[in-house]
Amino acid sequence: MSLFGLLDIGKSAIFASQTALNAISNNIANVNTPGYSRHEAILKIANPVQIDGNEIGRGIGDVDLRRHHDKFIHLQLIGQNQSYGRSYALDRGLSHVEQIFNEALDLGLATPLKEYLDSWQDVSNNPEDQAPRTALLEKARALVQTARQMESSITDNLKQINSDINTVVSDINALTSNIASLNDKIAGLEAGLTSEDASYLRDERDRQMIALAELMDYTWYEDRNNRVSILAGGKSLVNDQNAYALSTQVDLDGKNNVYLRGRDVSSVFQKGQLGGLISVREDIEDNSLHDLRKLMASITKETNMLHSTGYGLDSTTNNDFFSALQISTREYSSAGFVASSTVNDYSALTLDEYDINFTNAANYEIYNRQSGALVTSGAYTAGNTISFDGIDVVIDGAPAASDSFLVSPLRGAIRNMNVALTDTLKVAASSSNASLPGDNTKALEIIQLHQNGVSDLNTSTFEGYYQGIVSDVAITSRAAQDSLTYDDNLRFELEKKRDAVSGVNLDEEAAKLLQFQHMYEAGARILRVTDELMETIINL
Repeated sequence: MSLFGLLDIGKSAIFASQTALNAISNNIANVNTPGYSRHEAILKIANPVQIDGNEIGRGIGDVDLRRHHDKFIHLQLIGQNQSYGRSYALDRGLSHVEQIFNEALDLGLATPLKEYLDSWQDVSNNPEDQAPRTALLEKARALVQTARQMESSITDNLKQINSDINTVVSDINALTSNIASLNDKIAGLEAGLTSEDASYLRDERDRQMIALAELMDYTWYEDRNNRVSILAGGKSLVNDQNAYALSTQVDLDGKNNVYLRGRDVSSVFQKGQLGGLISVREDIEDNSLHDLRKLMASITKETNMLHSTGYGLDSTTNNDFFSALQISTREYSSAGFVASSTVNDYSALTLDEYDINFTNAANYEIYNRQSGALVTSGAYTAGNTISFDGIDVVIDGAPAASDSFLVSPLRGAIRNMNVALTDTLKVAASSSNASLPGDNTKALEIIQLHQNGVSDLNTSTFEGYYQGIVSDVAITSRAAQDSLTYDDNLRFELEKKRDAVSGVNLDEEAAKLLQFQHMYEAGARILRVTDELMETIINL
């Protein structure tokens, strides 16, 4: 081999060590960069030459940069981030509801309810006295006001959840757009347009995918062109061409539902913050809010049924203590409408909600929304009264197949609730006009009502039913908190595993820095020695 071969060997050592030093320096600079994958310079021996039957080395050939990345851990991180996002949303939504029912700080309904019930006891002890009657009305108003405040706080929480859904959808769209853009860049680089590979862009795409997983659940695959396709419920959000944006629309119930290319896809999201927000919204509506409304509706119904049969000190009867329950309706129909809805028999009223579903333009079926049971069915005639479970509903217009009408004695139970009496003389403590003024039998019946179970509340007492609500809220909130802690810890452990493979160890990098520094210096010395030898030969 000539002296010029030594120059090639020295030059290859310098260039290879320079590439390695660049990779090491970049590793050190990104030691705290989230999602960064460590790169390692892999040196390859140059093809040797044969001289006199012997293979003579030619230094270093190509230098590859290897990205330390474990795809299996990446898959686990995506899945775990989806679980963590759901737990985060559940914990946040349920913790707010728990604060509304925080009896430890007297923020709930327990104290006003007890004071209201105790006031009836005071009236029964002194049925002729005006003072306990005045106190009763005040405590009843305080009970109503507290229930309204709690309902308002819960609905405000639901509005915030709907707002959060909008925010999460916007964040999802930004991430999917970025991933689609990175797909194009990676495919271009790795298709041979340049000599570089796309390892740094792949790191960024992985970061975007992990961030997306915290917001929503999805499946994905990488095609032969190195583009990532992302699907939600089998529908493409990112494919080899572009990204498709999610949108939100508010339905008749005030819910923000998620749409993809004009179709409601809310039900496909089970994990991530989006799935958690949709789930916690349903949980609050179907449980804590529904049960609070049912409790107050039951207090109204049962109290009025007894009180209206009693007599006040002014000898009047048939007086409701609370304002009468009203039936709320909602129409999911373009041509049909509810003309009227009233209670025809309070004793038959179940305090459940109902769906009147039209199987075709001439027939309907009524289902109990809570149990899913078929209540009744019949032929539809416009303007005729439909009666079921103590309720009369008149539907007019031209409803069509698949049209639906919600009928509920609960939706306005708290909003419309008031103490109907303003005159203390009309508080009915007596069961007979003849036994006035000292009769307290009706007041005792109302007290007994509060002490006995109520059929509408699964045979629970008013106080017992409310304690059940508080207990359920606390249990579900604590379960969400425990789930969040578990998912956060598991995510942390997976990140540690990822760092063990892909993370930067400063001690290792410092050692390699010295190693390749010496290699660079040795390569430079080869060049200097070769230069001196060539100069010696020239001067001969």
